[in-house]
Amino acid sequence: MLITEAPIRATAGSGHRTTATVLGAALAVAVLGQGAFHPGPFLLCAVLVVAAGCSAFRERTRTPVARGPLLAAGLLGAFAAWALARAAASGDALLGLPTAAVAGVLAIAIVTTAGLGPAARDLLRGVVLTLGVVVAAAGWIGTALHLAPLSIPGVGLWRASSTLTYANAAAAVLVTVLIVAVTRVEDRRHRRLLVAVLLLGLAATLSRGGALALAVGLAVLACTPAGRTRLRSLAPVPFAAGLGFVGLLPSLPEGATPQPLLAAAGLAAGAALLLRGTPRRAAIAAVPVLAVTGLVVGPWGSPPVDTAVVALADTRLNGDSSARVDLARVTLEQFRTAPVTGIGPGRLDLTYVDQAGNRVHAWFTHLEYLQVATETGLVGLALVLAAAAALAFGHRSAAGLAILAALAVQSALDFLWHIPAVPLLACAAVVLISPHPTDEPHPTHKEIS
Repeated sequence: MLITEAPIRATAGSGHRTTATVLGAALAVAVLGQGAFHPGPFLLCAVLVVAAGCSAFRERTRTPVARGPLLAAGLLGAFAAWALARAAASGDALLGLPTAAVAGVLAIAIVTTAGLGPAARDLLRGVVLTLGVVVAAAGWIGTALHLAPLSIPGVGLWRASSTLTYANAAAAVLVTVLIVAVTRVEDRRHRRLLVAVLLLGLAATLSRGGALALAVGLAVLACTPAGRTRLRSLAPVPFAAGLGFVGLLPSLPEGATPQPLLAAAGLAAGAALLLRGTPRRAAIAAVPVLAVTGLVVGPWGSPPVDTAVVALADTRLNGDSSARVDLARVTLEQFRTAPVTGIGPGRLDLTYVDQAGNRVHAWFTHLEYLQVATETGLVGLALVLAAAAALAFGHRSAAGLAILAALAVQSALDFLWHIPAVPLLACAAVVLISPHPTDEPHPTHKEIS
């Protein structure tokens, strides 16, 4: 709805810097601590979110919170209670605790973020953008140097998993931050550089779901005139990120020797394109760098680029996902036993015989809607979707809708809701790029409606 490049009127709640700092620390712990997937980082993240909520509570009566975030938080609280009730009814209430804890943290984070004043929001947006750069850079470095767990071999290729140690989760984080950068960074040069870094990091994950999610998110932005203007201003960025990815190609095959000089040359070529301003000038600056680096490194056994291209085509540029089909089939069989109320959190059994006749055990369905519906029933799924709708349409922000649409698409392909950093960052970002109830129109405001 609003992308502002003018100072926003100061309000009684425009402080909250302590709250924003603590909440930013919670996001950092989640994103940098393996997505808060394991109990230790999640517990620390949860404590920090609760502390931020307590810090914000003193200002709550003077800082209005929009109805959308309040409704979303209430629905998530109801989902948490429902998950605990279903777990208790199934025989072990403790099995519902992880699901309820994540929902509760999200609810507190949404309300806390929504109550921040303009200055505190700016601070927290800076944290979000910084975390995105760290994730992108760590993934690129891990892939260029073959440093696990920043990059992990999978399907014959090194894939950037960054600090989340799971490539598709890293992709989801980068898509969210990329949309924030497109819509909220006002300086064009800074916006281009930031989006190029995030896009290169996303490419290094080799995530098909991440690429599809980004396409959907940008399509939502393109539905508004201001969104189209923003996207047109990024015209050189895909080419710059593409040059960086080309430099990374020789390092991608699982059996390849790392080629950091070639990766750095591609990075330099991409930076040259952005900084020189035109593709022609960038090419003139980039070709010698790539040529010299290739001459120095090439003769010592670097796998040819066509090996990487063939591996990419065979593993990433196809729709084959037989394992996910098997997981969906097994999950659907259990969903049918209790479609309305669910079988109970933590009770999904994903042990099965795959299409090749092998016995397999997995933990996640890779289709969050089906797994949540199976464990908590259509009642639980309806509460989650209603919370997302309340958050998306509470401010009618195209930018916020783009983030949630991107996450919704990728959630049909991965187990992103089980990695707390992903929904936590997405929910905070949606609130941060939506207008504050105390915001006033200004002649230089640019609307995305």
